[in-house]
Amino acid sequence: MDNGPLTLYSANSKTRMSIGTIHRHFKQLSETGKIRVYESNKTGRKKIEYGPTLSGMITCYRKDKEFAKKTENYFLIWIENKEFQKELLSEGFDISLDNLRKSKHIFRKYMDYFSAVEEQIDKIRKGEDIISHNIQVFLGTILLSSEPYYQKLWTELYNELPGMQSSLDEYMQNMIKSYRKFKKIRSHTR
Repeated sequence: MDNGPLTLYSANSKTRMSIGTIHRHFKQLSETGKIRVYESNKTGRKKIEYGPTLSGMITCYRKDKEFAKKTENYFLIWIENKEFQKELLSEGFDISLDNLRKSKHIFRKYMDYFSAVEEQIDKIRKGEDIISHNIQVFLGTILLSSEPYYQKLWTELYNELPGMQSSLDEYMQNMIKSYRKFKKIRSHTR
């Protein structure tokens, strides 16, 4: 994170690990979406540079206290890379130099929030936290919404089970209230 995009060879010179070990780690990190190729030299000897993804930074933020302390510094280091800028833009960040100070503070909040989301998901996966039935139903609905068979079943169940109707209706009403509150706040900040 401190040195900008790394090739296998630059990582080797900084860590003294074998190229094979670094390659294996880079491959695992790349496959899990924690890092990705930033640039690849097309001419001469092929040099593939790797850098972090937002997902990878969120994971590091959550697991490493030292990383979390340096988050805004990392933002300033990596904002200079076009690949990182593209990912920030896709999330809605303002990457213009005029707003860099504000953006780095928002970036810290982003890391803080989404690392907490990742932590919560991990707790649920491990069985350390229980989520309410209503939330389970809602999450299941979202996960299965793209499959016509389950969408049809859900519609039938919703129509036939009053308890399910009231649970979902209550949850959706709360979501609508939250959304309206967000919109109201947003319209006041413009």
